[in-house]
Amino acid sequence: MAGANPTDQQEGGRQWLINIKTRFADLTSLSTDWSICKVPCKLRDMNVGAYNPQIISIGPLHHGTDNVLDMEEYKWHYALSLLERTRDPEKTLDECGEIILINHDAIVQAYYPGSIKYNRTDLAKMLLFDGFFILELFLRFSNDDAKRQDDPIFTTSWMISTLQRDLALLENQIPIFVLKELCKNIVRHTATAQLRLKELALRFFRPELITNEGIGAGIRCGDLCHLLDLLHRSYLPSSLRVEYLRGGARPWKLISCATELCAAGIKFQKDTTKHQLDLSFENGVFKIPPFQIHDSTDSLFRNLIAFEQSVRGCRQCMTSYALLMDRLVDTSSDVELLAKKRIIQNDLGGYEDVTDLFNNICKQVVVREFYFTQLCEQVDAYYNKSWHGYKASLKQDYFKNPWTIISFIAAILLLSLTTLQTMYSVFSYYHI
Repeated sequence: MAGANPTDQQEGGRQWLINIKTRFADLTSLSTDWSICKVPCKLRDMNVGAYNPQIISIGPLHHGTDNVLDMEEYKWHYALSLLERTRDPEKTLDECGEIILINHDAIVQAYYPGSIKYNRTDLAKMLLFDGFFILELFLRFSNDDAKRQDDPIFTTSWMISTLQRDLALLENQIPIFVLKELCKNIVRHTATAQLRLKELALRFFRPELITNEGIGAGIRCGDLCHLLDLLHRSYLPSSLRVEYLRGGARPWKLISCATELCAAGIKFQKDTTKHQLDLSFENGVFKIPPFQIHDSTDSLFRNLIAFEQSVRGCRQCMTSYALLMDRLVDTSSDVELLAKKRIIQNDLGGYEDVTDLFNNICKQVVVREFYFTQLCEQVDAYYNKSWHGYKASLKQDYFKNPWTIISFIAAILLLSLTTLQTMYSVFSYYHI
């Protein structure tokens, strides 16, 4: 057999280097501007179910998984219902589809890290129907007349709350511009009032957020990435957004749990502010806005924290809040104390469930910025003054009810009278 050509061997030996150079040439610049991504494994491993949709997929990350396939038929019905609100459903569909498809490469891809496994038309169709479904759902939720009596989503008791949960997942989002563009086109072909996306969304999520009316008034849709971003910003009071975020990162300080702070004379009080993160401490009074713990609280908080942990430039305000609550809630006794003060409204069941929620929610979380440092410093300074502890102990031991107060006063009077009698006897003896 003739030997191999040395030239062929040399070229074959260099082919792997040529392949490397070709791969280098094909590389695109790495981007960190994405805002819809997979939850980091170290967070997901703490509670896998908190990040996965239960009944519906939105966007490409969970599309086609078995547990969400049943809702795909609902998307078609909701899309048709939304288009039928317009004067020309067919023309509206054509315009909406073209806008989504045109913006695919330029804008949509930037929202997701890496490449998406769906081609242009498949992804455009997915975004179109997901957007139609969300808008029609928001409209039906906000208007009782729009809720069809034969719609299982509204007649089945658990479906709305589950949809509120699923639409607040980090991995279950579509770009906010998709919803905005669909809104514009629906309005253009509709004789009814203009659709207000932000107001419709906040009204839908309000039972999940447990917030008051007026929350999110200063938020502009043009500044948002997606619906979870809207929920995230809805938690931030304007004072926190300006004062704390401008200050940047500061070293964070630990404080004691609620029962220990109470034993040191610190009083807990339910605040009346409408902002969840508007905590304050003054003259020994720790004011905390009330919050309700329900079945979806763990999932919502974990996804808000994952959003802060994963997206560049996202401030860690919800992470800071969760860490602070983790410090305050160490045992079920702490939950009981805060519940008696009407700060925690527990819909989970036992106090232990709430304790587990806060004690586990920040595991594997990296804290770059803690925004309650000044508050914790004030609390800790008050806690470390021994006089406050003595005063609290005196109040707890002797002034916890009217009978102990009466007994204490009687004891003081008896001691005073005994002292006076002794002094009178001594004076009388020396006077004689």
